[in-house]
Parts: sequence; structure tokens; C-alpha cells
Amino acid sequence: MKCQRCGAETDESYAHLGQELCEDCYMDALSPAKSCDPWATYTAKNLETQAADLTEDQQRILERLAQGPLEPERLRKELGLEEAELKRDLAALRHMEKVRGFPHQGRAYLILFDQPNPDWA
Repeated sequence: MKCQRCGAETDESYAHLGQELCEDCYMDALSPAKSCDPWATYTAKNLETQAADLTEDQQRILERLAQGPLEPERLRKELGLEEAELKRDLAALRHMEKVRGFPHQGRAYLILFDQPNPDWA
């Protein structure tokens, strides 16, 4: 069977809004990543005192943004991530107040949370 969202071959499918989805797409459909969630931010900040490990992709995102601001799509391409993966990781990093976004000339950029906006912004 082929997932109707991502096209991946799967042995097991899940029906959602008239589509047959693989497990990953089904989970994304049921629980999309949210970048603005005050409760998640509160929880992440309070768990920060505990050993909250970053995933390998989250660490790569932080390392790349330490080099300077970047548009999300360019970051996704540079790191070779799927769009859903990047959204999930960015939502988690925003909740931990590690990454933030800022607008410049009608475009959205990502930057490390504690860095000031660049001179060109």
C-alpha cells in the first residue's frame, strides 16, 4: 500500500479524512507541530534544569544557526530534513527558548534565541 500523503510504501495504513496514510503521516495529521504553545514553553523551561537531551537534528539546527540567521526552507535543505521533521524540531527548540524567528523585509528568518537581530535586520 502507498501512503496518499508522502507516497511511501507501507504494510499498515491508517484512514484519516478519506486518505490512507502511513504511520508517520497519520501521527503528523493527528498531532501537528505547534510553534506557539505557552504550556509547552513553560514545561520546557521547567524541565531545562533536568538533563533534557537534544536530538541529533536539533543539535545540528543550533550549530547551523550559530553561524547566522537563515530562512527555514534554506535550513531544511542544508540539513537534508523533511518539512515535517524540521517543523517538529523547531517547535521543540522554540519551546525550550533556544531558537526564535524574526521578520525582515517580508520574509521569516530563524536565529538563536539569545542572539540579537542581525545588523541588516
